[in-house]
Amino acid sequence: MVLPTQPFRDEHAELLGHIEHIRQAARELTTLSPEERQVLVDRILDFLRQTLLPHAEAEERVLYPEWARLVGSPDAAEPMIHDHQAILARTNELAHTDPGDIDQLQELLYGLYALISVHFRKEEEIQLPALDADPETAERILQKMGTHTHPGH
Repeated sequence: MVLPTQPFRDEHAELLGHIEHIRQAARELTTLSPEERQVLVDRILDFLRQTLLPHAEAEERVLYPEWARLVGSPDAAEPMIHDHQAILARTNELAHTDPGDIDQLQELLYGLYALISVHFRKEEEIQLPALDADPETAERILQKMGTHTHPGH
């Protein structure tokens, strides 16, 4: 049986592959020259700014209000929005970190990896099951997010 939220789950699986690269990048920073580190950080920033953050914005506009309505609490998605704000703050910090500051780069990359991974887990274990129980709402959300479902891909 295909779940109504399978497109969300498929997108998360694709994004998690990229997010795993953030963790791997943090590990390999010590073996790279400052120039190579900058290229790596720029690639990660491009993913965060062009793919992940637009995904988060679409969720805040469409998914979270519908989910909050479904569970009967207008503030239910506030913790998820807080996660997005933390991810954005660390993305901005990463953009302004000197490529020679390996400790700070690793701290930010590992932090981003942890934040994003846990955030996706919360969506998949808390939000998506509620939407699976209401296929009409799930379909409405998918239609509204249609142009936002795979930004940058």
